[in-house]
Amino acid sequence: MLPPPISDNLLKRQIAELRNPRYLSIYEAGRERCLQQALAGKDISDMPIYSYNATYQSLFCRGWQSVSAQDIRLLRAERNRRPVC
Repeated sequence: MLPPPISDNLLKRQIAELRNPRYLSIYEAGRERCLQQALAGKDISDMPIYSYNATYQSLFCRGWQSVSAQDIRLLRAERNRRPVC
C-alpha cells in the first residue's frame, strides 16, 4: 500500500519493541486497520480493542496513531488512480 512514514531501521530505533517481529506485525496491523477505517469513511478517533494484553494493545495504538492525514490522502489518490476493469 503505502511506504512507511519513516524507514524501518529508524522506526526500530525509536520504538525498541519493534525489533521483535511479532510486535512489529501488531504495529503494522494498527496502521493497516486505521487506513481501512479511514478509506471506508468511518471515524478513526475511536480506536478498537486489538487485545487485552497491554503490550499488544499499546503497540496497536502506536501503529494506529502513526497514520497521518497525508497517509490517508495519498492512499485515496492511489486508489482513485487505478483503472477499473
